[in-house]
Amino acid sequence: MFYEIDRFIKKIKSFLREDQIVLDTDGLSHFSYDATEISHKPHIVVLPESTKEVSKVMRCAYDLDIPVTPQGGRTGLSGGAVPVVGGVVMSLLRMNRILEIDTKNLQIVVEPGVVAADLQTALKKHNLFFPPDPSSTVESTIGGNVAENAGYTRAVKYGVTRDYVLGLEAVLPDGTIINVGGRTVKNVTGYDLVALLTGSEGTLAIITKIICKVLPMPRFRRTCIVYLNDLLGAADFVVSIFDNGIIPCAIELMDNYCINCVADYLSSIELRRDAEALVLVEVDGQHEIATDDEAQKIITLAKKNNSIIESRLASDEVEAERFWRIRRDTLPALKAKGKDHLEADVVVPRYALAFLVQAIKEIEKDHIVKIATFGHAGDGNLHVTIQYRKGNFKETEDAYNVLEEVYKKTIAMSGKLTGEHGVGITVKNYMKLQMTPEEIELLKRIKYAFDPKGILNPRKIFPEYD
Repeated sequence: MFYEIDRFIKKIKSFLREDQIVLDTDGLSHFSYDATEISHKPHIVVLPESTKEVSKVMRCAYDLDIPVTPQGGRTGLSGGAVPVVGGVVMSLLRMNRILEIDTKNLQIVVEPGVVAADLQTALKKHNLFFPPDPSSTVESTIGGNVAENAGYTRAVKYGVTRDYVLGLEAVLPDGTIINVGGRTVKNVTGYDLVALLTGSEGTLAIITKIICKVLPMPRFRRTCIVYLNDLLGAADFVVSIFDNGIIPCAIELMDNYCINCVADYLSSIELRRDAEALVLVEVDGQHEIATDDEAQKIITLAKKNNSIIESRLASDEVEAERFWRIRRDTLPALKAKGKDHLEADVVVPRYALAFLVQAIKEIEKDHIVKIATFGHAGDGNLHVTIQYRKGNFKETEDAYNVLEEVYKKTIAMSGKLTGEHGVGITVKNYMKLQMTPEEIELLKRIKYAFDPKGILNPRKIFPEYD
């Protein structure tokens, strides 16, 4: 490969500037990992600034059979942006223009490197917002969020990224530029290639332009914090909200271990360390009376729950943001404990949430590692974080045994292996728990149709051992 890399570098220098090519050791290291902290160094990093440049780079890589790994903000939690076989990393961070905000049709056209938080800031000036807004909003890019079909706290009411993508411009592995979907809300012309590319984890094509719908920003929101002395009771509380006809924009759950980790991490915020569960519920809307009414109903439902310790509404926006910081800093707080971790991003139908929480606690009793449970309880998506020490053989083996048990319990409850983080490299060897050999083979045939040489984001999604 080294000889071909030299030829590749010579070719791309004919159309890329020197500052668009990274070859030094420190620079390559910067692009070698994502939020999983798994690291593989590429041979070269390129930073294209246009679709034309992306196409030219891919044509060169395709001719020389050199693997290419596309990257955005590298906030992914499945290893999807890690260049596991080296080769070329194509960072799209410089393709970061908001090309259009169409207020009449409630649509936007953006390049893939636009940072999610920057888009929200721009939309706010027009009293609009883009509902898919992951916790990593200050770093994650729209292209990466589309490639992973990212979920987020508001998915329970507003849906996931795929629900907002209308059209895509993309570059195939051989450099061909395609346009799928478009500016219309309805479109059933041929196969739905927009939906196929959204969530394809950069394995089929490189997204270079995105057309999305946006929504008017809700004028009012109310945030409730609820502490309970029982995780099952908390799960039942979540289900009861929907049973009473309320569709919140977010419902988040944290267990006692998470609560205490955040309490240690954020000393400026007071939390109930004695609570077995913390539930955050937010409602929003265009009408103040209706929004207040829903919030009060949620507090009433909480007080009826036998597990209740405390419940209250945020007094203002400042306190609401303080509540949400508790949830946003959960994973950093867990990492601050200094242990390694495995995370199962599992999802079950909402009615099965209580049973999954119970099963996870039962699993923990039979193992030596610690399990932290938190996540998007409103849509049944839990982040089950298993903490262990890699240097301890027993803990490492136990952690992976726990991970497989969690996956098996999830599948048994009609759930899925990953709700929002994607398969990447962390989940791929568990795919057979969810999919039949025939279904996996169908995915491989789709991959081959787009990428017959297998150069685009290789060794992702598909199990290594057949």
